[in-house]
Amino acid sequence: MRNLFKLLVLIPLLYSCQKYNNSPFDEKEKKLRQYPVEKSKTIVLDSLWDRRDSLTYLKLKNLEIIAMNETTHIPNWISEFKKLEIFQVINENKKIKSVPSDIGRLSNLIQFEIQNNNVTKLPSSFYKLTNLKYLNLSNNPIKFIDNKIGNLKKLEVLSLDSTKIKEIPATVCNLDKLKILSIKNTNIHALPSCMMYLNDLTTLDISLTQIGSFPIEILNAQKLDLIDAKGLKLKNYQEVKAICEMKNIRFSYDE
Repeated sequence: MRNLFKLLVLIPLLYSCQKYNNSPFDEKEKKLRQYPVEKSKTIVLDSLWDRRDSLTYLKLKNLEIIAMNETTHIPNWISEFKKLEIFQVINENKKIKSVPSDIGRLSNLIQFEIQNNNVTKLPSSFYKLTNLKYLNLSNNPIKFIDNKIGNLKKLEVLSLDSTKIKEIPATVCNLDKLKILSIKNTNIHALPSCMMYLNDLTTLDISLTQIGSFPIEILNAQKLDLIDAKGLKLKNYQEVKAICEMKNIRFSYDE
């Protein structure tokens, strides 16, 4: 019985010793370890995050917003934050090269922004983020958007500006909630005519693309209010302009 009592006393001591893998790397990590777990909703990961013990961050299980500032990669353990709603990478220089393969586990994510980085592709699990509303991939050398983009039924804003994408999948027409589509400064040469069924679409930015003819059918989208086509030489410009005037759709074009 005496030995059992000693063991019961020792267990919590062992647990406290194993709470972290390493001692604090710096003063910031010391402060992070003092954060109230239940109340911590937002955090910024700076460029030194990977020198700190991952358990320092993982204990903040209720995080809803994570922003990364001038960091070189996204931690694989990011997918452990099941309550995460907003994820942003704020870099002035292109640093992030990839997105973790199990990012799709973040089932509550509604906003994902990694603009101004060096990501070339999205992992297949990304298209499991069915609660996503805002997606900004602009200024990344991404070459391909999977047909599974159509799974993101709640998506309202999709920005692909200054990417290497050459084609918009027809499955984008499944995005019933899409309000803004921006593909500015890309090599995209055509738009799927089925976009006419995107009844919530208000803004379409196709400026500085390779589109040579605008699908007239898209002008039937019920809420379409603005088309930015600056820098284009549309073969059917006069027809598009006339219909836009009739439907009160603002049409920006270099005449």
